[in-house]
Amino acid sequence: MTATPDVDVLIVGSGPAGATYARTIGDAVPGARILMAEVGPRLPGRRGEHTHNLPRAERRAAELLTQGPDAGIERATALAGIAEGADPSMEFRQVVLPGLFFVDPRPVLADGEVGLPAASMASGVGGMGVHWAGGCPRPRQSERVPCIATGELDAALDHAEALLGVTAFGSDQGVAGALRKRMAEAFEGPGLPPVGFMPIAARWDGAELRFSGTGAILGDLEETAPGFELRAETLARRVVVEDGVATGAELEDRRTGEVSVVRARHVVVCADGLRTPQVLFASGVRPPALGRYLNDHLQMVSFVRLDDAFVGGEAAGIEGLGYVLIPFSDDRPIQGGVMSIANSPYGFGAGGRIDDRLGVVSWYGAKDLQRSDAVEFSETETDHYGMPRMSIRYSHTARDLETIEAMRGLSHRSAELVGTLAEEPALAAGGASLHYQGTVRMGATDDGRSVCDPDLKVWGVRNLYVGGNGVIPTATASNPTLTTVALAWRAATRIAAELGGDPRP
Repeated sequence: MTATPDVDVLIVGSGPAGATYARTIGDAVPGARILMAEVGPRLPGRRGEHTHNLPRAERRAAELLTQGPDAGIERATALAGIAEGADPSMEFRQVVLPGLFFVDPRPVLADGEVGLPAASMASGVGGMGVHWAGGCPRPRQSERVPCIATGELDAALDHAEALLGVTAFGSDQGVAGALRKRMAEAFEGPGLPPVGFMPIAARWDGAELRFSGTGAILGDLEETAPGFELRAETLARRVVVEDGVATGAELEDRRTGEVSVVRARHVVVCADGLRTPQVLFASGVRPPALGRYLNDHLQMVSFVRLDDAFVGGEAAGIEGLGYVLIPFSDDRPIQGGVMSIANSPYGFGAGGRIDDRLGVVSWYGAKDLQRSDAVEFSETETDHYGMPRMSIRYSHTARDLETIEAMRGLSHRSAELVGTLAEEPALAAGGASLHYQGTVRMGATDDGRSVCDPDLKVWGVRNLYVGGNGVIPTATASNPTLTTVALAWRAATRIAAELGGDPRP
């Protein structure tokens, strides 16, 4: 006799993907019993609130709480090399940020490997969704998932933008407009998309700019779906699989050490791009592609002293803000960004005086995907949480080296168009982008090169789903969160339909 499930859906991880699963299923099936397990603690403020929106003291407290094994340790060294007045939470830092901890602070590299020495993660309610910079460009051309029809993917991206509250910051007024026009003159052309502005998951609340954290996705789910429960400081040690069916998970209360098994009709693992394959590995779910095709796109960011033409102007109000976006295309598989920090959404939200001559040029290159780039797991050694210890195998191909040199040239060119470089462009330490993809990648068929199908169901195990950046199978230069939320929404609609709900808006 099959045991009665304790919940309808068990979600491992409380970041943007897990929140999208919960919100989508809860909206479609208000009576569903949904349990979300998060290994990290609850944080100050409303659950899932973005740390940018918190008062300074609460923000600092939240960052100290989400640092996992380094909880409570000040990240004074994380500010080294960042220009005075710059918001210390900005995404282009090349060392570990406050609020994060290193995957492996002492990596051992094999010959020819470059590794991901800056690979980092966070543990706390809301996951990385309480720290992220909010960039939401749409994937373009070969970045798009090929096994999902164009119209269907676009509809999912539309829904993701609505969930995240994406705003199209920027206009051709003021400093941001002048920067966009200069970049358009240099970087538009046949086969290349128009230069515009980075869409950002943020909105105006009166005169205050508020960034969308994971809480923006969850909304009022506790009120609209009474069966939703979020358990903090709860480790998913393994998914329980019986006769090829996921039937629940073994959970550990990290405050008491108590271990219990929660049975579920559907299990969704959205721990992040590195810990999701870790949970599957610990569960004995080990398809050939698990952890393989690890993709952390190449990153090169430089500070620039802006010319007079790009200084001053309107620094407040939506028309005065903008992060210029030079989109990815197959003809130039690199995404660029240029901004005056004082006239950017990040600068506006930083508080205090910011040098209005301080600018940033950034370029992100698509990684040449290879099976050997991987996160691997030990059968005998464990990490801080008692889970299989991770090791990262990562190297650059000849194509990657060409891309890096192209990024260097683009860095010089874009900086010279608007000012003077403050430093020679340098490749960011591997892992600094925090955009780890491909480790549980989706595919059209179970051919050994993917972990899940287009609905994010794990091959060979019924009722087991995954989510997060790790499901993205393509080489990308653009920020992945919008795609991640779109794919999670799409998969969650399938679960909601199986539970008898109407998942479509």
